[in-house]
Amino acid sequence: MNHNHQTTPGYPNGAQTAAREASESERNAMRAYLQRTEVRLSTLHRIAVAFVSGAGLLLLFPLLLKDEFGTLLRVFIDFAVDQLPALAASQQLVAALMVTALAYPFILSALIPIYALYLVLKDIVHFYYTIYTPGYPSSLLTPSFALSGITFSPDEAPEMKKRVYAAQYDPNAVNFMIPFSAEKRELYFTDTIASTHGDVIPQSRQWQSLSDLGVLPPDADRQTIDHFNAAFGLARTLDRDLVAEVANAESSVVRHVLYLRRLVLRYVKALLMVIWTTVVSFAIIPFLQHEKLPTFLLLGVSFTIWSLFVMPIMSLPVKWIYRHRAGDEQPGHLDRQLTMLEQHMEKFCIPAIPLSLLGLILSLLFYR
Repeated sequence: MNHNHQTTPGYPNGAQTAAREASESERNAMRAYLQRTEVRLSTLHRIAVAFVSGAGLLLLFPLLLKDEFGTLLRVFIDFAVDQLPALAASQQLVAALMVTALAYPFILSALIPIYALYLVLKDIVHFYYTIYTPGYPSSLLTPSFALSGITFSPDEAPEMKKRVYAAQYDPNAVNFMIPFSAEKRELYFTDTIASTHGDVIPQSRQWQSLSDLGVLPPDADRQTIDHFNAAFGLARTLDRDLVAEVANAESSVVRHVLYLRRLVLRYVKALLMVIWTTVVSFAIIPFLQHEKLPTFLLLGVSFTIWSLFVMPIMSLPVKWIYRHRAGDEQPGHLDRQLTMLEQHMEKFCIPAIPLSLLGLILSLLFYR
């Protein structure tokens, strides 16, 4: 079977040559692979959806926004405003140092879950969006959905592809895909085309290319056609040949797996940090509400416990992964994308231990 070939930018000529020489059995194998890829990508996206839906972020938000933080904050504010000025000069210095020392782990205990949640939100955006797509000019940096659109490959049936083009550029089809008023089309698509110097329009859908194929209506309006084609570009939908489509599918699966594995691990770490901070705060608050108990002595004990275990708990997911290789891990094999939270927070968490102990010691002196 002889197939005409349309050059797809962004892929090596060798791949295009292979597409011209591919036998029908090889083409069937590529079609079957693309079907399997669609199933795999769909599975990956269903996993990601769990972290945006009620099973994911909505579980973190209620824990993070509970009133434990506000209760502890009021303890510090009430002491600094009401009690500290009334102390004797000899006690004020000890009290001020005590409050300052314990304020650090308190603030850190609130910031770590927030930062972990920030990383999860960032990972979700990175998972779903990209500014790079194979086949488009490297200068085109408009954000787009990472799961790009897919068209009928031009080399599968060139004559049928022409009929697809002709059906798409029917005025009713154009209005279906870009149902904006004329003013909004002008503001949106014309500005986009101008700001990208026309790079947003796929090469195969340039006005001249379509005119040469003879697929445009006789009365076609160029601006409307350009708007329609810009929509394809914004959706990163390219008329790739079969080999290029397979190459893009392979890259897409790898990209989604890379981002998803980081997203899942960071979500677990964020959940652990929220749970650990909430548990410590929840355990100490009933004692703080008892007027006869030394408030800052209790805070010193709780923040010392929190700071001693925060890093080990943050590292638990990785330890779970290597549980069957306990004592025989290969640290160099663990890429930093999976340990970024610990690396960023370690330099802040280590000082929390001596400061918590200092606050505990000073509270013993203060309540003596």
